[in-house]
Amino acid sequence: MDKRSPSRRAVLSFLGSGVAVGLAGCSRLSGTAPAAEGSDQSENTASDPPEISISISTEAEPAQLPSIWTDSESIEEFQARFSVETSGQPTQAAVSNGDVEIRQDSEQWNGTSVTVQPGQMRTGNQEFEATAQKNNVKVEDTAQASKNTPGSYKLDVIPGKNEPLRQAIQEDSDEDTYLEDRGEFIAEDPVFSSYNSHQNLEFDKLRIDLAAMEWRHDNDYETLESDYQDPEAKNFVDSIGTDTGNPDIQAIKNGEKGVTTYPNGDFDNRTVGSFDYESFANAETLGGALDSLHSYYFNWQAVMTGSGPISSEDFVYAPTLEQAIEQKNNKDLQAHAWDFNLDEHGNGLIYGENADGSDELRIMETISNPVTATPQTLHEQRHPLVEDSNYLNPDHDEFNRYWHPLRFGWDEYSDSTRWEFEQEKGRAFAVAANMTQSVRDNRSADTLTPTTGYLQDFTEKLRTYNQNDADFEELYNQAKIMDKLMRDEENNHVVYGDTENPQCAVIEDDEVVDEVWEDEDGKYDDFDQFLRDNSSYSMGTEEVDVTLNQKV
Repeated sequence: MDKRSPSRRAVLSFLGSGVAVGLAGCSRLSGTAPAAEGSDQSENTASDPPEISISISTEAEPAQLPSIWTDSESIEEFQARFSVETSGQPTQAAVSNGDVEIRQDSEQWNGTSVTVQPGQMRTGNQEFEATAQKNNVKVEDTAQASKNTPGSYKLDVIPGKNEPLRQAIQEDSDEDTYLEDRGEFIAEDPVFSSYNSHQNLEFDKLRIDLAAMEWRHDNDYETLESDYQDPEAKNFVDSIGTDTGNPDIQAIKNGEKGVTTYPNGDFDNRTVGSFDYESFANAETLGGALDSLHSYYFNWQAVMTGSGPISSEDFVYAPTLEQAIEQKNNKDLQAHAWDFNLDEHGNGLIYGENADGSDELRIMETISNPVTATPQTLHEQRHPLVEDSNYLNPDHDEFNRYWHPLRFGWDEYSDSTRWEFEQEKGRAFAVAANMTQSVRDNRSADTLTPTTGYLQDFTEKLRTYNQNDADFEELYNQAKIMDKLMRDEENNHVVYGDTENPQCAVIEDDEVVDEVWEDEDGKYDDFDQFLRDNSSYSMGTEEVDVTLNQKV
């Protein structure tokens, strides 16, 4: 994937942090005050003073919010505090900025002091209205307060339901218990504990629904047919273990038609072999299941599609092979496959959970006769364990001709003879980002960049997966965060740290995103330091969504 220049957005307005204090004034009157007992109501005029009054003034403006929350911070510094006084014993009183309403019986209203949390305020200057009511008389007064947020700040990733996505799952999933089978709602995960700011800040919260986001990947298989009007994947999967009545499909299974040999064939004796369904169906490992299945798919494509395995359709391989294993294997194997661009053709990775509880990560070749293979190693190189791939073997002739993205950051083997650093980084980034979806939509990498150190660690974890103690689900969940950020077209983002301590941040300056992308020396790897050094950036009057709109 080539790096595209980040999109440019309108320059944000800046607002000074001067204190704007609303002075207590005369309450405004609405409604009609009841006549005093024993008086002649006709003698009452609009100039008569109301029986109730309310006044509000700003006691304390919030300090500018920090770009990184630390244990030394106190939430009290970032609260707005108002003095609210009433007379005439109103039956109702409240303070509101239009998004949140604080009533007199709230814990935030103490005597004549009303406290507003930073998460209950919009960014920038805003008006707070104090109202009091008794019978049909309502009086009001206003004061001003301002909330200043940094333009660049660290994100606190927290669990949050994605209701539109959950609704799509409910409507489209063939599984009645899809979300329940995936934990319903995941509230605890390492991605939620790597950094935590105060719960009342709100502006720096990134809500993510890990369970629902499984759907983006799992729905690839259905999307191939519904959106692309291409039944190839489904027809192939349905043909496994079934007599379709189609003589061409039977000829493919028998080895009479196709472009490549099966594992039970013999290259030296020029016997093609055949699709061994029983071997596939009873395989207890991912690699064992792929041995016969992968060859069958290449031959099926060559005969049934007319075009055969071609690089323009690399995105088809991942969901098709994955679903074939999960639907047709009898040993309850679990698979997760995704594709990315290698060079002149595609490539991919496929992860599997085996029958005995072990797991493995393999290269997923998308051409029937890999350039890394000899006739004797043809089947092994179609889906080798990552560490056994000749793409990652420095002694192999094709090692430098085809620079595999998992080489990114690999000591003396990282550099390509074909690509510049930014091209290498773009291809490596696709390996991580594409874990969430093969049929990709509505997202762009223009506004997201990983630091060099983070991406090097991610690719290393994949390159050495079968020898290290990395957890695939944790890597996958970090890819979900990237997917979430790529769907936000309004903000620039950086992901940084490492896979054991992933971090992400919003970045105001487009140029910084470019510099992070081009950072071959890793000077931005400690991105917290950049945020600390640039905490004076302010979003001014730019508004953000306020979600704490409940009455308190």
